[in-house]
Amino acid sequence: MNMKKTLLLSLFAFMAIAFNASAQNNSTHSITLRTLYGLEYSYEHQWNSGMSLIGRVGGGSEMYGHSMNYVIGKGFNVMVEPRYYLNNEDFFSVKVNGAILIPNTPFDVSLVPVYGIKREYNEHWFCEFTIGGGAAYHSGYGGFLYFKPHLQFRIGFQL
Repeated sequence: MNMKKTLLLSLFAFMAIAFNASAQNNSTHSITLRTLYGLEYSYEHQWNSGMSLIGRVGGGSEMYGHSMNYVIGKGFNVMVEPRYYLNNEDFFSVKVNGAILIPNTPFDVSLVPVYGIKREYNEHWFCEFTIGGGAAYHSGYGGFLYFKPHLQFRIGFQL
């Protein structure tokens, strides 16, 4: 099975799990707008230990490295993010992201550890800042590995 089909199957499986688990008290659904003009749906399940697991699907711009430069392309992404909250607002996480880029549909896969700060302003609105860097693989141009820096701001609405 090629990577594009795997990403699409992951997207549908994630949506099915998220809607099945929506009755749980420790889960939140949200719609977020992120830097590089991306729009995402997120599902987060939290445990009392400070751990949580977030799944995201969305679309927008994605940054990838090519020939010692970074390029921004449009695409769709699926992300899984295990997170450990240090308190109610600060956290460490590892973002595992897969993206299909348009045009020519190469895919980009990354593993990026980050530190983040999340602030909730009321029961619905929140913002989040994350910074980090990790490894990524891009299938275009014959395929190559590269360092993926991460700096992101996200504003969201919890459903």
